Amino acid sequence: MKHLMIILLSCFFLYASGNEPEGNIYWVQFNTKAGTPYSINQPHNFLSNKALERRKKQSIDIDSTDLPVNPQFSDSLRSMGFYIKHTSRWMNGAIAIYADSLPAIDSLILPSFVTNIELRKSVPLKSFRNKFNIEEKSILNNDSTSLNLYGIAASQLTMHNGHKLHKYSTGEGATIAVIDAGFQDADMSSAFDSLFLQGRMLGTYDFVSPGGNVYETHYHGTNVLSIMAGNIPEVFVGTAPHASYWLLRSEDAPTEFPVEEDYWIIAAEFADSVGCNVINTSLGYTVFDDNSLNHSYGEFTGDSLRISKAANMAVNKGIIVVCSAGNDGNNSWHYVSAPAEASNVLSVAAVDNQKNIASFSSRGFGDSLHSVKPDVAATGSETSIFSATGDATYGSGTSYSSPVISGLSACLSTLYPDSSAHAIINMIRRAGDLFPKHSIDFGYGIPDFSIYLPKDTTGVTFNDFGTQISVFPNPISDYIEISSSTYIGLIELCTAQGTRLLSFTPAKEQNRVRISDEIAQLPGGLYFLRIWSDRSFLSVKLIKK
Repeated sequence: MKHLMIILLSCFFLYASGNEPEGNIYWVQFNTKAGTPYSINQPHNFLSNKALERRKKQSIDIDSTDLPVNPQFSDSLRSMGFYIKHTSRWMNGAIAIYADSLPAIDSLILPSFVTNIELRKSVPLKSFRNKFNIEEKSILNNDSTSLNLYGIAASQLTMHNGHKLHKYSTGEGATIAVIDAGFQDADMSSAFDSLFLQGRMLGTYDFVSPGGNVYETHYHGTNVLSIMAGNIPEVFVGTAPHASYWLLRSEDAPTEFPVEEDYWIIAAEFADSVGCNVINTSLGYTVFDDNSLNHSYGEFTGDSLRISKAANMAVNKGIIVVCSAGNDGNNSWHYVSAPAEASNVLSVAAVDNQKNIASFSSRGFGDSLHSVKPDVAATGSETSIFSATGDATYGSGTSYSSPVISGLSACLSTLYPDSSAHAIINMIRRAGDLFPKHSIDFGYGIPDFSIYLPKDTTGVTFNDFGTQISVFPNPISDYIEISSSTYIGLIELCTAQGTRLLSFTPAKEQNRVRISDEIAQLPGGLYFLRIWSDRSFLSVKLIKK
């Protein structure tokens, strides 16, 4: 993995030699990739095997957005006095520093490949504010009513029937990128002992200060990570305790400037390149320390802001992107932040343990011009965390509702390994307790992950969401018959490992299907039959004689 890291960094991140200079930070937009030495026919030069396998499973083509930028563009900018900090494949641009001691940037004659240069951070302005708006509470003892294994984390898991999902998957085989402000002392915490001992901590990278140690920066990411990866049985167990993780720092905690959105984009591209399945981001952007750089309401269209474009693209590349909705519910700006507003991503509102919306949770836009946001809700008021100080405790903020869903989405994705990121995200939306209705507070509501788990049946009729579905016989020999009280939308037959063997959509408005030839040819063993009917879903465990 270390060797792979070196290859990827040489492809994606072009740094000038020496220390980073002091100066304003800009986004430099390129208008072409002409002349790049990379080719979509040789993707191994810029994507890992794991990334290519994820693309192949989801039938996602390699295209020009995957190509690194032309390195000659960076060389040309350096000759003009720019320090190139990062380059972006997806957005075809660069994050560059221009020192104040140089000629005024407005006086520069731009090369033909540059469309525009945009200020992203002015110096030396700094705020040193508590931008995360989260609260922690100490606890005296574990909740004696909680499920034994999960300790104090039980209630936020059982709210979504995640303990039932864990009977089938605890995240094995999934890789989650946590994009955050830092992971202070995560390498010293007992909550992550198994993560390190089992080699599931795949790596770290600091995009704010390349070469920096993410374990020496901010505590926020450690708290977020614990909600997914924490694993101290009977004290604290997270929502994906056996997944693998990349820890990526994109947030400069003492300040709030748009360049942090650009760092996030580079981190998301990196997560794509190393083959991550899920991105959790408990970050969001609306207003900044330099008010002239603030976002306006009109920019929140779901695909206008650059960070939202990148978040949407990450999903299109096959990554399940889960974002905190934001903590602005009590502020004058009370809408979801970016990239949670991106149309493709799964944005998560905060509720308390009684399923009441948290007052601080950012709201959706509530009109036909915007996507439904937030998408779903999870515990974000007094969420159980294992803090950077080494304590099992509670914290509040949508920063903490997002990883609850991220971890469970990783577990769900391992049960449906051939399903696209879009499909998994839509499954979680449809699992909301309000679906198909929605609100600006809860989105589609609190998802129940157990509806996608296999059910044992011997021909008994199931009633899911008012739809009756019958599967007969079971065990099977040479045929199976499926009937539904409404039309059947999609049928999939999968191996016990989740590999899809058969997938087809019956004729329109058909409510009875018989499958014979394919069943007769199957060897004996365990299979899963998945049936979509109207808004209902049924996964049936089949035994072939």
